[in-house]
Amino acid sequence: MSKTRKPSGFGLKRFTRDTDGTSAIEFAIIAPVLIVIVAGLADVNDLAFGSANMQNAVRAGIQYALKGGSDTTTAQAQADAAWTRKPSGGTVSSSSACKCAGAGHDCSTLCDDSSVPQLYVTVTATATLGGNVYSTTKTVTETVRIR
Repeated sequence: MSKTRKPSGFGLKRFTRDTDGTSAIEFAIIAPVLIVIVAGLADVNDLAFGSANMQNAVRAGIQYALKGGSDTTTAQAQADAAWTRKPSGGTVSSSSACKCAGAGHDCSTLCDDSSVPQLYVTVTATATLGGNVYSTTKTVTETVRIR
């Protein structure tokens, strides 16, 4: 007597055992995630280098003030010149302020106790850093007392 075999068709057991194309399906699922991660890493890299370049630019402006310079236009120019790979919307500003006993005061007059007002120079750099996936606006500011 011969056994008759049932046709297997497309039953669930056959479907779960079939591994043809599994790798392609898995790759299709994971590929977009990998692409976003790689693109994000490039943006994080741009953000890190851009931030370091901004910090160096601000330090150059502050260095000018620490060497005795009090002209804010020159401090700004020094910072601007030191900013390598400056983004198109990047800005540098510089300002000075005088204080007597911690309060704002006119730089051309003596304090109430006849002392010379303390002179502060501030250099600020602002830019949008990052790229296609991630970007942020960053501001770096440093203030130094030079008198």
